[in-house]
Amino acid sequence: MNLRHMLLPFAATSLLAATAATDHPHVEIVRDTCFTGRGNTGEPLLTATIVTDGTSRLRSVTLAPTGDPKNLDALHLELATTQGECLFTGRYRAAAGPIRCRVGCSCPDTMILRLTADIAAEAREGDRIACDIAELRFADGGYAPEAPAPGSREILLCRRLLYAPGDFGSRNWRIPALRTLPDGSLLAVNDKRKFNEGDLPEDIDIVASRSTDNGRTWSEPVAIAVGTGRKKGFGDPALAVTREGEIICVFVGGNHLWHSTLDDPQLSYLSRSTDGGRTWSTPENITPQLWGPEAPNPQCRAYTYSFFGSGNGLTLERGEHAGRILFAAAMGPAKNLNNHAVYSDDGGRTWQVSDIAFRGGDEAKIVELADGRLLMSVRRHGQRGYNISCDGGATWGEQGLWPEINTNACNGDMIRYPLPDKAGTLLLHSVPNSMQRRNVSIFLSRDEGRTWCDPKVLCPYQSVYSSLTVLPDGTIGIYLEENPTPAGCELWFMNFSLDWLTAPAGRR
Repeated sequence: MNLRHMLLPFAATSLLAATAATDHPHVEIVRDTCFTGRGNTGEPLLTATIVTDGTSRLRSVTLAPTGDPKNLDALHLELATTQGECLFTGRYRAAAGPIRCRVGCSCPDTMILRLTADIAAEAREGDRIACDIAELRFADGGYAPEAPAPGSREILLCRRLLYAPGDFGSRNWRIPALRTLPDGSLLAVNDKRKFNEGDLPEDIDIVASRSTDNGRTWSEPVAIAVGTGRKKGFGDPALAVTREGEIICVFVGGNHLWHSTLDDPQLSYLSRSTDGGRTWSTPENITPQLWGPEAPNPQCRAYTYSFFGSGNGLTLERGEHAGRILFAAAMGPAKNLNNHAVYSDDGGRTWQVSDIAFRGGDEAKIVELADGRLLMSVRRHGQRGYNISCDGGATWGEQGLWPEINTNACNGDMIRYPLPDKAGTLLLHSVPNSMQRRNVSIFLSRDEGRTWCDPKVLCPYQSVYSSLTVLPDGTIGIYLEENPTPAGCELWFMNFSLDWLTAPAGRR
């Protein structure tokens, strides 16, 4: 049981007074209302704390599940003491009506009831599952708690936890990047923040995991870059795939960006994989091509730092610049952030920097529009910024703001979704839909980024960075940070269809 599900602020909690007599038990229930996924097992539905006088015996628990029973393979009931000693466990086939679970155990003063579910492999996307406690029957009578506050778990095609604090000996995990590779596999890359959750100059590794089954299972992490101490770490990865199928991963390392100087810089690196992310080349320092006295772009010669917008890079598919690899970067002198496009026309061997695309921006993403123009989306607090390039990212037009995406200053992702039969494209944009770092949602544009529709919520509680990709079957994947508390971030993969994403609220 992951105690995180018992503590989330969105969980529905109800103190349930049993009927009539004052010596009846009290039951405090916490529901889990996270998304779940097809084929998941042991998914928490509710946790109940049951307080008795310690002299009775619990004979049975009657459960009242809601939702289509075909979506569940089984329900699991567990009773334990507050110290974790197991009192009872039982597995039950899902049914359309009440389920009576014969228990027969003596009651301590306080016991914990946990109810979990196994989700069917073919569960219907968008359906919801939940369960109430209809009755607790003790030796001296049965008690029907009042119905708790409403809450349920919605089913997605897939929801998998990749990393949580403590996994693989790491204190924290952050900064997701996700790509679909030419062979159909998925590649997830992120920071392994070994000793704390801080940014550089902390000691951070960059690691990669692969999935060959649409995100249902993932390999153990392999290292792209290994930190060896303070100011000797790496972070903020971004991914692109060349026309030849090589994977390019760019990232930064060394000093903190605000403290970066010519003598003590934050450096920009590149590593590549020719085998689908299983192995990676030694990180190559490409900083002199981007900023500093010898930079090819005169605008960048007075700069003292540069960092990439982590997540997705871009490889152009059409026009005279087809095959060009681009990443958005935030660069500047002192604390003046300017956004540029960093691009390569030779598979990432050499790099050029565009003119300024956005003044006063931050982490950014670039997408190729249907007519070959490029659209850059820029992190800001408030209305998100944008700009357009008509020459493959070398020069940019007049910067603007999107009133529909009015959010916290946070990194997100933007990708193009090709519609079937060449009927056009959609743009998908993930970012917290809040002035705080919570409520990561997906905005959708049907007019090449001129306007954006109301967003669909993916994480209605604390959540930060995210990365998007389109899977070979046309469904959509997101890799995102959830629950950034003092206990640290978790990194989750979720998979859903375009039909689910575009369904009107309340349709299912």
